[in-house]
Amino acid sequence: MDKSVKYIIRHIKPEETILLKDFLYEAIYIPEGIKPPSREVVFLPELKIYFEDFGIKKDDCCLVAEHEGKVVGAVWTRIMNDYGHVDDETPSLSISLYKEYRNRGIGSKLMKEIIKELESNGYKKVSLSVQKENYATEMYQKLGFKVVKETIEEFIMVKDLTKETDYTCKAAEQKEKQYKIRQLEENDIPEMQELFRSTVLNINTRHYTKEEAEDWASCGGNAEHWEELISNNNFIGAFDGQNRMIGFSSMNRNGHLHSMFVHKDWQNKGVATLLLSEVERIALQYGVKEITSEVSITAKPFFEKNGYQIMKEQKQKANRLELANFAMRKILQDKSQ
Repeated sequence: MDKSVKYIIRHIKPEETILLKDFLYEAIYIPEGIKPPSREVVFLPELKIYFEDFGIKKDDCCLVAEHEGKVVGAVWTRIMNDYGHVDDETPSLSISLYKEYRNRGIGSKLMKEIIKELESNGYKKVSLSVQKENYATEMYQKLGFKVVKETIEEFIMVKDLTKETDYTCKAAEQKEKQYKIRQLEENDIPEMQELFRSTVLNINTRHYTKEEAEDWASCGGNAEHWEELISNNNFIGAFDGQNRMIGFSSMNRNGHLHSMFVHKDWQNKGVATLLLSEVERIALQYGVKEITSEVSITAKPFFEKNGYQIMKEQKQKANRLELANFAMRKILQDKSQ
């Protein structure tokens, strides 16, 4: 096909919205050598929200590219609690073209036109999520999208439509609150041990005696125990601009959140909120409906603020001593609700 293919950009017609499920499937990034999923994957709750009943909500907006009477690409936005969600005022964007129409400038044109449409409709910003390995990331950056949050696999990107101020992640409103998230491995154990010990001895002493904190901190000295924890749990870490660990948390396939520790110098700066958001996303990927955790007295207010409820107050043995904590849980909500 000639790269200079002729096409028009227009609004989608009501009878064409059925095509969005196909374009959503085409938008799934599949690394080379990986078997594509079944087309039925788009009917999973976390995916069908992108197209289900599209056009009914007042914020739904879609433009399509048409070539010789055929719709060959689409870009659409709606306000929803999806992977690219940043707040309830910001539409999330999706874009997709059939393979034979990619790399011909159609995607960029669709993006520019939807941005104009959103600006004219008074939206202040637009967001999207993209796999880190997806070549489209470069296009988004050229169009003015900036990374405001980073998970293990994805970038959450936002474009400011007001042309007045840069948008930063809700959990990172100040410059020093730009964090990187990645999965932790065994070679991270020494840094995890140090952060754990420092946090317990400096932060948890607000609610535990010095003797209790020291006994608790002594539990982190066994490297083999950390190796076992990493093998049975998905640990993620938050890192600052100098690649220093500033916090870590974990989730396993049973929905148990084993750890949540933030460096003493990074308390109350959004690190725990970012980590919690990521491990809850991991839990949803595992198909978990309920998260459980054993939470310290110090951390209880944070978890309560984030929707966790106390099941019981209890005492658990650290090394020699029994320390008070709380068994807590949170029922996860289906994103489509």
